Amino acid sequence: MSTYIELEIQNLLNQGSDQHIDLAEVATRLVSSIESSPDHFTLDNITALSRFLIQSGNELVLVEFVLRHLENESFPIPWPYFLEALSAFSEELDEKSVRALIDGIEEDGAQEEASRSLALRQTIQTLGEWRSNRKYKIHKDYLNNKRLLLDQLITLRTQQLYEQEKSLLARLQKLYPGDSDIRREVNEHKQRYALEILSRRTPRSRGVKTEDFSPKDPETEQALQVLMQSMHEHAETDPSMAFDFAIAAYMLESYEDALSLLSFSDESEALIWFRLEVLLKCRRFVELLTDLAKVEVVFAHEPETFFATAYLRAQALWGLGQKHTAIEVMEGLLAARPHYRAASALLSIWGGQ
Repeated sequence: MSTYIELEIQNLLNQGSDQHIDLAEVATRLVSSIESSPDHFTLDNITALSRFLIQSGNELVLVEFVLRHLENESFPIPWPYFLEALSAFSEELDEKSVRALIDGIEEDGAQEEASRSLALRQTIQTLGEWRSNRKYKIHKDYLNNKRLLLDQLITLRTQQLYEQEKSLLARLQKLYPGDSDIRREVNEHKQRYALEILSRRTPRSRGVKTEDFSPKDPETEQALQVLMQSMHEHAETDPSMAFDFAIAAYMLESYEDALSLLSFSDESEALIWFRLEVLLKCRRFVELLTDLAKVEVVFAHEPETFFATAYLRAQALWGLGQKHTAIEVMEGLLAARPHYRAASALLSIWGGQ
């Protein structure tokens, strides 16, 4: 809400544009208006007036206004603006004036408020000390407030109030952007929520693994390399065989070769979907996520597209370490199709890891 003085400033400036009243006249009228009633001597009004007088170049009017009311105990001296106005005439004050200013500020208990002004910092050296104390207090309050909010966070966590904890974390992120402690709490919150979902869906005793990385026999490896080389040569000569060769390589768990063989084949719907599966097996998760976005557009008309892409996207996100997001995607898939056995099974596998 605008103060009395702010409304007066607006009215006088509007009149000034019509009646050619200059800023000096506006300043004089404002002071007369505020002095017309003691009720107008509020901190907000005095501050608004002082700000206008400084910005309009009427420092002398402000100095005279403050000096006239120094003896009034209910008059809120606008110390930072008063110091700014004094500095407009001279950065050098005599010792008696400096002593009087310091005494007045200390008597008002306005050290913190006065330290906001950078004026007269060479003349009134005490201002530097007050400014340092003010910065220290701000920093201390900053840390204390963060600690209190983190204590609240622990309380909410102990009581398992997930939504309230999430809301408080969002508030902390706004108050302390980039703070490493808050960022860590947010990540732990998401990770813990993901693990809670898994624990509800799957027993802890399950220990299924998604891949079998047992080493192959050297002779088998050599034979496989020869076979893959032959497939590549034939696919280059006869591209119509490339897709079948890629499926064979996939079945032999030679996924990189399968991906390479697909490059010789003409693009088709079957090839596009199969390539997504191959990218997942090759652990090319970023490339898979990029291609999924394209596939969703191309096959948006098909109802099964959402389920197929969501299933693959969740696995890619899991592979990239974004476990909480992966589980959220899988949960969304299961919410839309509760009997999606592949998704349910995958959550069981993740729960055992």
